[in-house]
Amino acid sequence: MKKEEILEKARKENKNKDYALIETENNAAKFAGLAILILSTVYFISGIMITGKSNYGWYSIVAVYCSTVFGLKGIKTHKKLDLFCGIIWAIASVIMIYSYFKELINTSIIR
Repeated sequence: MKKEEILEKARKENKNKDYALIETENNAAKFAGLAILILSTVYFISGIMITGKSNYGWYSIVAVYCSTVFGLKGIKTHKKLDLFCGIIWAIASVIMIYSYFKELINTSIIR
């Protein structure tokens, strides 16, 4: 068999899924999540240090991301720890989103 024939047979067996590409996309998503976490932390801490106030909007984005990742991973793999972490992050998301909008309303000049 030639290389092309082997590749064609593998594609048919794998339903045209390129597992190397899928793995690359998964790694890219992990690094993107880490970059979001680092940048949001820098923004969050900078806001506290410069203005003396917390902007829960930045961390709500991170919390939603983490709740989605852990929640879906827990559902797919049936790992209770991942599912538990997803639930905790979801609760944190709701609290931070509520805090963000509460702060927006309290500091609004439109009343």
